[in-house]
Amino acid sequence: MRSPKWLIVGVAGLGMLAASGARSQDSNYWSSSYGTRAQLLGGVVTGSPSDISAVYYNPGGLALAPRSEFLLSGTALQFLRVSVANGSGPRHDLVTSTLTTVPSLLAGEIPVLKHDRLAYSYLTRQAVDYHQTVSDNWFGLTWSHNLAPSLGIGVTPELAVRSQHTRASLFAMGENAVGQQAVLQNERDFDYLHWRLLARIGLSGARDSLTYGITVTTPGLGLFGGGGYRQSVNLTDQSGMVGNVIGATYQEGVPAHYHSPAGVGAGLSYGWGSLRLHGAAEWWAKVDRYTVLEAQSFVIQTPTGDSTATTAVTDELKSVFNWGLGIEKEFGPTFAGYASYHTDRTGRSPDSPPSASVTAWDLNHVAAGVTFMAFRSTFALGQEVAFGSRPIEAFVNRPDRIPLGSLETRALILTSTLGWKITF
Repeated sequence: MRSPKWLIVGVAGLGMLAASGARSQDSNYWSSSYGTRAQLLGGVVTGSPSDISAVYYNPGGLALAPRSEFLLSGTALQFLRVSVANGSGPRHDLVTSTLTTVPSLLAGEIPVLKHDRLAYSYLTRQAVDYHQTVSDNWFGLTWSHNLAPSLGIGVTPELAVRSQHTRASLFAMGENAVGQQAVLQNERDFDYLHWRLLARIGLSGARDSLTYGITVTTPGLGLFGGGGYRQSVNLTDQSGMVGNVIGATYQEGVPAHYHSPAGVGAGLSYGWGSLRLHGAAEWWAKVDRYTVLEAQSFVIQTPTGDSTATTAVTDELKSVFNWGLGIEKEFGPTFAGYASYHTDRTGRSPDSPPSASVTAWDLNHVAAGVTFMAFRSTFALGQEVAFGSRPIEAFVNRPDRIPLGSLETRALILTSTLGWKITF
């Protein structure tokens, strides 16, 4: 087949534009930050939460927070641009972008305990809406206790509800020397809803100008889940070299599973006058390959006889280590500035094909912003830039003769943040 007529548009097939989108990648752990100050510090606050954002970062820190607070923080606006170098031919990139808004955290304290602290929280751990839709929402209740005046321990049990709807398609067309054409269409669509339990346990302390903390996240305990699977394959071949191929399946009520790993995070901060430096690191365990959806196989009809296609949607994640640094500067009693950097490594192996998880970018996040107080409220305004790239292999020997391995996906995510907190 001649190259000028060759066209490939592949979402999951090339591992590119079905990737992910707004707010968080589906195989990354540090794409989202929560809270006014914590968002501007890029989440580098495991050892220095100091406010109601401790319900997520370190439940032990809630016991050390000076006053009760209500927090509504969110992402005001996010722009995502994904490009694939040479994705549609030599020197022709595939580019797509989206603009969206997504909230992130709602939290407040429940003043019913005399000696301990109790708080509620709702946060969006992952939210993707870009050729696939993923949401992982956590509903938590935090209990925190003072072991000493400057040492707190706490736990946040979470009910996590994950939903995913992924659409992947491959379209390829070719023509031979005598003008006979072949067109291949392969489309896969699946969705599921899954419920699980987990907990975050934290220890937080302070000594003079030093603060420190450690947080442990338990693996998810699956409760129940279900979904659907749909796939169609159609090859129309005028040349007769392969012949026409057709097959389809549409299944609902398929049992669903989702595994989330154990994790450990630690951090500290140290202050000199109006300046404070923050550091944090986190590690997430490996998730062995498992089946998310296992629908029944279906038959594909070919000129040489029927063949059976399997329909399992699987996932696996490698262990991940991330780290970050932040700086905080108080310019007065009501105004402060922040800047931060942190890594956000993907849990997907570079050689694993897209399935339940699609993205595989190792991202770098840079954030900056300010907080200011008005009456009892604290407002946060900031900007974050995340960027990363990943080489990918072409999934066929392409007639346009782009060498295997020369394709590269690039992601650029711009996030404008807005947060509001009121102190009682």
